[in-house]
Amino acid sequence: MLRLVLLILVIAGVAAYFTRPDEAALRQGAEAVLSDPQSIGEGFENMGAALLGDRAYDNYFVASRYRVTLDNEPIVQCWGAFTQVKCARAADARTGG
Repeated sequence: MLRLVLLILVIAGVAAYFTRPDEAALRQGAEAVLSDPQSIGEGFENMGAALLGDRAYDNYFVASRYRVTLDNEPIVQCWGAFTQVKCARAADARTGG
């Protein structure tokens, strides 16, 4: 039984490795979030991120993360695994909204 569970975990890990989204997919998701501001403050934040923001892609072998930061404060964070991309504003992720 333990061997079967281990085999399933190995197969899931290999599948996750080959299906994790690349940087372009995560960047597209982040740009979609940035192009839809919900307030004037978010609009100004988006302009600042476009001009001065830093973008970082992290590869965790079975998942990936893409962040847009402005002055070392996160604006948008995206996670990807199994071809799926989930992006949210950092403030939404902190507050759960």
